[in-house]
Amino acid sequence: MKNKVVLFYPPYEGPPLGAPLCLLSLAAPLLGAGFRVSVIDGAIVPDFENVIGEEIKDALCFGISLLTGPMIRTAITAARRVRKARPDLPVIFGGWHPSLAPIQTLEPDFVDAIVRGQGELTLLEVAQRLAERRTLEGIRGLSTKRGGRVVHEPERPVENINNLPTPAYHLVDYDAYARVRGKREMGYATSVGCPYACNYCTDQVFYKRRFNAYKADRVVSEVTELVERYRLDEVAFMDSNFPVDVKRAVEIARGLLEQKVKFGWTVQASTDLICRMSDEDVGVLGESGLHYMGFGAESASEEVLAMMNKNHQRIDDMYEAARKTERAGIRAGFNVILGYPRRNGGGSH
Repeated sequence: MKNKVVLFYPPYEGPPLGAPLCLLSLAAPLLGAGFRVSVIDGAIVPDFENVIGEEIKDALCFGISLLTGPMIRTAITAARRVRKARPDLPVIFGGWHPSLAPIQTLEPDFVDAIVRGQGELTLLEVAQRLAERRTLEGIRGLSTKRGGRVVHEPERPVENINNLPTPAYHLVDYDAYARVRGKREMGYATSVGCPYACNYCTDQVFYKRRFNAYKADRVVSEVTELVERYRLDEVAFMDSNFPVDVKRAVEIARGLLEQKVKFGWTVQASTDLICRMSDEDVGVLGESGLHYMGFGAESASEEVLAMMNKNHQRIDDMYEAARKTERAGIRAGFNVILGYPRRNGGGSH
């Protein structure tokens, strides 16, 4: 019986941050259920087309995770080649772009199904059904084609990430990423989701404004183990909004300090949350190795912030967050959205 799932992450513009965390998260439940998993990151595998061709020869299914943008072209090319080489092999797309545009993504004949939203349990159920030669009908969180029409199964409830296995970090070659990046770096997510409802953000579609986070002791334990095992210089926390739970954020920093493992780390945050923290707490973040904090400022116009439904952030928060991080020795960066559409359709900001 074929029990191998091949997962592909198309390359995108710019050097890779590190191993595709999304694929490692998808792989973990599959491995736990007895499936074999092959992870192919196009950013560090120059001949990924040939590698895919070899890996799919004995595969149960082929999955691609992608973002909106240049990754789509490579995903299409890869899926077409797979369909030509193995017409019988189910091709499954997932990730941000397919989840937000499932009908469009399912139009081509080389895409068989879409895993929408949080995909770990959905893909596991797909693999189990395929291995048992059963229909995919009724799998929550899946979109398929039946009788010439697109069928969206009901949404799968968001799973508490504390109930999911640790991503399969061992499946990738960190030396290969170090050669490309010039340093030993890994992406790690302590949480998914954000309670805010900024209307340009996809998080609320995926995670329904629910902040879903690992407990602090799990973060400290896993991160220190990963740093030591893979000799990491840097860990990029991929959370959409790391300090939503301010107490947890400080507990993580204190725990990392107690471990006395030296490495740098970075986060994304909302300015209002940093403003709620004391200078002492922000200082603990800096002492623990946090050296960069990216803020989703998006605009310095109160009018535009209101249009974005970003009512939790004041202009003064941006300045105060910059002052607090500077005092703690943390470099601050501010993301800005240019050309935001006006309400009345009369141009953009």
